[in-house]
Amino acid sequence: MRVFVYSVLVVMFGLSSAWSGTLEQALTNTYNCNPEFKEKQEAIKAEHEKIVQALAGFRPEISLNGNMTLSARNNSGNNKDNSRSSTPSGTTDNTRSAGIEFRQNLYKGGATLAQTRGSENIIRAAWSNLHSSEQDILLKAVQAYLELLSKYIQVDLYKANKEALGKSLEDAQEKLRVGEETRTQLANAQSRFADADAQLQKVTAELEGAKATYEKVTGLKAPLEMTKPTAFQILPKTLEEALEIAETESPDVIAAQFEHLAAQAEAERITGGLLPKVDFVASSTRNESRSGSNSYGVDNPNSKDYYTNNQIGVQATVPLYEGGAVRSQRRQALETASQKRIAIDSTRRKTREQVQQFWQTYQAAKNNIEIYQKQVEAAQISLDGTTQEMNVGSKVLLDVLNSRRDLLQAQLNLVDASKSYCFESYRLLAVIGRLTAKNLKLEVDYFDPQSHYQQVRDYL
Repeated sequence: MRVFVYSVLVVMFGLSSAWSGTLEQALTNTYNCNPEFKEKQEAIKAEHEKIVQALAGFRPEISLNGNMTLSARNNSGNNKDNSRSSTPSGTTDNTRSAGIEFRQNLYKGGATLAQTRGSENIIRAAWSNLHSSEQDILLKAVQAYLELLSKYIQVDLYKANKEALGKSLEDAQEKLRVGEETRTQLANAQSRFADADAQLQKVTAELEGAKATYEKVTGLKAPLEMTKPTAFQILPKTLEEALEIAETESPDVIAAQFEHLAAQAEAERITGGLLPKVDFVASSTRNESRSGSNSYGVDNPNSKDYYTNNQIGVQATVPLYEGGAVRSQRRQALETASQKRIAIDSTRRKTREQVQQFWQTYQAAKNNIEIYQKQVEAAQISLDGTTQEMNVGSKVLLDVLNSRRDLLQAQLNLVDASKSYCFESYRLLAVIGRLTAKNLKLEVDYFDPQSHYQQVRDYL
């Protein structure tokens, strides 16, 4: 049993690298293949189009237009001089026109500038939200990996426990046969063996569930053997350092700041709707008109007219009253900007709270490992001593079964503490904003939203 306990510590604390599956592989494949993260990346690309829509306000609008009209008028009533005739008369007109218009906005109350600033801030907030999503997804991969690793170890512990209890049951049956054991002690052994079997079945089922979760998050088949992750050297050394990093690098705080700036810009854009608008307009129109008449059965020749109309000028529009809708929208936008400003402080406080909580749970998990190591060693010594005392008659089988149960619980506590220590360290990385593929130095094709943004911005 000492050898087995040592093997548990080997797996959880990285004393050997003979296992095949690694956390780095899981994180790399999660970054490359996780559909949830891919969905977030595509959503960012869609957000980038907002800058093009905003910049369109600085660019001219050019449009072509055309029109063709055919009309006919027939007169079957009395003609002039009050004479009557049964011969009808009529006229036909055929009008065609084509033109081009160039329109360039010169002033829009600052709405275009505000919309551009707002779009840029919305996009940068989206980048921070993508950063947060990346951390959430990578943290899910860490959790899935550690959960699968712990379930593998728990299955091995429960198997070893069942084997040991099975041997104790066989010994009790043999001793009862020769009269050296009571039926009560045999019943105790049978009860503990049945419970060990049930616990093994339960944790085996949980292992299959952990495999399914691992495959869903990482996109990899669950490995049969795994190694303990190592990334603790990039953690801050003190709580104060962690708080300072989170203040400037937390994606939630950064997103809240950009959302506030975007809300301010939206209020300015709406305000522009209350100010004058000035456009430069140039147009050219070509018209063609043909007309003809038919009276008393005689056709008159068609007449043709052609003319071109060229115009250039400046149009100014001054809003006087818009029913109060724009003013209401402006007040609403100002209130939203105020709410976003308050949200910065709320997000900052929440982040500080999480950093402090996760720092303490990380330190506690780290300290618990040493405590549970000592518990395992003490439980093993107790089991060995109780077994020897039973052999000399000073202890009964139930004492040995209780000692074995205590040892199993101590081993499970050590596994949980080791898992918590690893997970809490990565969760602390996430809350300060550093659980990213770049900070973890994963060998992946990094998604660069800024590069795609620049390509879209330059596109006309």
